[in-house]
Amino acid sequence: MEIPVLDRDALKLSVVLRNTRALVVFYVHEKAYKVVDCSRKTFCRLYVSPSCPPYCPVIVAAKDFALGRRKPKANVQLIG
Repeated sequence: MEIPVLDRDALKLSVVLRNTRALVVFYVHEKAYKVVDCSRKTFCRLYVSPSCPPYCPVIVAAKDFALGRRKPKANVQLIG
């Protein structure tokens, strides 16, 4: 499966878990990410971290999809 690369290797992803929806921009070559919007951002910023930690299920699913490590446990779609 080949993933189309957009805007200097930036993938725009929609990640949907059971209770969470997020929009993530993932930079493949740097293996970096930026969370544009997340339905849990107020909870996470109060109780977890000011930015999304790498062990967040949304980030793990985005990495799994973008890097092809394994099948993501979330519904991940590429946004055009």
